[in-house]
Amino acid sequence: MRSCAEAVLRRTGAVLALLLGTLALPGPVLAQVAQGATTLVVPTPPGGPIDRVARIVAQGLSSVLGEPVVVENKGGAAGKIGVQAALRAARDGHTLIAVSPSIASVNPVVDKAAGYDPLKDFDPLGIVAFNDGVLAVRADLPVTDMPGLVAYAKAHPGALTYGSFGVGTSLHLQTEELLHTLGITARHVPYKGEAQAMNALIAGEVDMMAYVTSPIVPFVANGRARALAATASTRWAALPAVPSFAETGIDALRNYTYRSWVGIVLPAGVPAAARQRATAALREVLARPETLKALEAQGFAPVTPDAETMRRTVAAELERNRRLIAAGGISLE
Repeated sequence: MRSCAEAVLRRTGAVLALLLGTLALPGPVLAQVAQGATTLVVPTPPGGPIDRVARIVAQGLSSVLGEPVVVENKGGAAGKIGVQAALRAARDGHTLIAVSPSIASVNPVVDKAAGYDPLKDFDPLGIVAFNDGVLAVRADLPVTDMPGLVAYAKAHPGALTYGSFGVGTSLHLQTEELLHTLGITARHVPYKGEAQAMNALIAGEVDMMAYVTSPIVPFVANGRARALAATASTRWAALPAVPSFAETGIDALRNYTYRSWVGIVLPAGVPAAARQRATAALREVLARPETLKALEAQGFAPVTPDAETMRRTVAAELERNRRLIAAGGISLE
């Protein structure tokens, strides 16, 4: 069992290292990229879900467009630094932005100084992948299932802690919504990205993460973390022994799900011809078997990009998050 888990860990690390190295150029080199190059801005640090998808997509776009497509990580301030920088770039179709619910439907609700309106300032090309995950706890937390977690929280009020990607991110709001649904509390400990939050969980610095994705798999396999439930409506193929929320036996979770996504947008105002070029290229990339295989290997479910579907998804999530904030109980300090 240990050798198998270690092999999985080595393979996962190798794949992640390869992806992190793909098309990632330092700042001075970026300035030397030819004018025909395209920049795909990732408003988060390297290693998180948006970054992993962006690097796979960028590699495919480079092949389809016949020009360099460079991933540029501009993390900070829950994504607004990268988004604002991308929106200041020339509206010529050579700047794309990779976004997630945190960027597109949470930050504009919780941060009055976000500096962008996703329904006005983004021209969506489409969601390219959904991301499944699990609720996980540190290995030595004395719970083995969701009912046990609820019982522990109620027996130790105020003792539990949870990690997230940062204050006001989608995971922060989603975790608070889940805690409210379960009737329990936990103290929020924000980190700069998924990798940092997951490392804190593995190290025992926090008790739980309500949604953690494929990098957790080898750590569950080798016993350094414990997965209690898949957050989607069905079990996650990467951890098939872990029950879904609906299977936990908790009535409040019978119809409760959380599934994140990654999408690609242009800044609004790009000429129609440039938009059509980007749309066609992205669709071709997502139709390629090698792209689908690479995304699935990273724990993502690829989808055909569709602008209107993404626009409706963002609008619905914005409304859901506004209602959640209006209901109170979430500290954004």
